[in-house]
Amino acid sequence: MEQYEQMELDVALESAKDLKTNLSKVIKFTHDKMLAEAEESSSQLKKVESKPEAYGIAATHYVRVAAKHKALKGQMEDFLKLLDAGDEVTQIAGTIYNASLELAMESIIMAANATRILDDLYYGKPRTPLEAYMDAQEGEDEGGEDFQDAEEQESREADDLEEEEDGE
Repeated sequence: MEQYEQMELDVALESAKDLKTNLSKVIKFTHDKMLAEAEESSSQLKKVESKPEAYGIAATHYVRVAAKHKALKGQMEDFLKLLDAGDEVTQIAGTIYNASLELAMESIIMAANATRILDDLYYGKPRTPLEAYMDAQEGEDEGGEDFQDAEEQESREADDLEEEEDGE
């Protein structure tokens, strides 16, 4: 059978890509802000120690997101009932905006806490003995005096050659 390459065409709108990128930045900002606030108040965020604890944190935030979703759903039902009304539609549209904003905020906070869980349970500690060994080796390489970049070594050798030629 012939060799072929599977290609994937990304048909997402640039605005959707930008929104996803920006939301990722907001989530990271929220996570960093949570850590900074905990540090400022001298009450470090407790490290997530286990999967059940991680589930508890995620479940707590899921309940908050679900409550905001329920409120938004109620506002949409009110909007549908009042389509014939005049000025009340504007007021309902404003409450839909507020409910959507609160839902987005809770969702971002939930994502920031999921980042915290990932940091504590997955990224915060080596997962295998081989990874622990590799991390230890990287630490030794960075702190060692014997290690030099190839470019630095070459430039030093070139300088030494020039000095020898000048000395002759």
